[in-house]
Amino acid sequence: MLNTIDRTGKVLDLFTAETPEWGVTAVAARLHLPKSTTFDIMSSLAAIGLLQQTSGDRYRLGWRVLLISRRLMSSSCFNAHTTRHVAALAHQLSGVVTVGAWDGRGVVCIANASADRTDPIVTRGVHISGHTSALGKLLMAQQPWPTVEELIARNGLPRLTENSVVDVNILHAQLICARRDDVAIEHGETIPDQSCVAVGIHQRDHRAIAALSISAPTERLLNRREEYIRIARRTARSLVENAVPPH
Repeated sequence: MLNTIDRTGKVLDLFTAETPEWGVTAVAARLHLPKSTTFDIMSSLAAIGLLQQTSGDRYRLGWRVLLISRRLMSSSCFNAHTTRHVAALAHQLSGVVTVGAWDGRGVVCIANASADRTDPIVTRGVHISGHTSALGKLLMAQQPWPTVEELIARNGLPRLTENSVVDVNILHAQLICARRDDVAIEHGETIPDQSCVAVGIHQRDHRAIAALSISAPTERLLNRREEYIRIARRTARSLVENAVPPH
């Protein structure tokens, strides 16, 4: 049963904006699965609406994925208010503001906004680099270290810039500090000359369900670091306190 669930997850992971359509043969080859097994998985997913058959043995994601996404957002503290609040803060600080959560494999973007159209924008639902981003460090710090080690063993610590942390011991020390202080900071690890600070978004049981980050040019963030941390924490509390309860 667990093996089937794992295979199903891997099949769904193949469907991206870059490769939105897959055939049974191609999926079987990519995942090193028997074609008959792959067919059974994909046809079963189509039967419950998570995939839709386009032609022959080719499939795309099904519309039920969107329905589940909407249910997830409406049952959490992240909704239209989150998007508006993030956009307003990005405009106020002339920076990039992002809310992300941990989905078991990495950081997934919930909301992202920038006051400058030239800044890189992360689409909601897209994975964000874990070990090089402040969001990633904050959220990875909430995981048991063996879980993080498994993730590193699977994905490595790829270098995105010359400042990216690629040493496991250094990352471990950073995560210990992030968990202790509920704040993570990175300087030019994801984008050169850009720095980022992230804090946890906590539920009433003090569990960090997500994180919020503020990104700005490194010199500005260094000069306003403590101010940005205070603003990020205040905003994180506001997102939870002002959330519209699900109906």
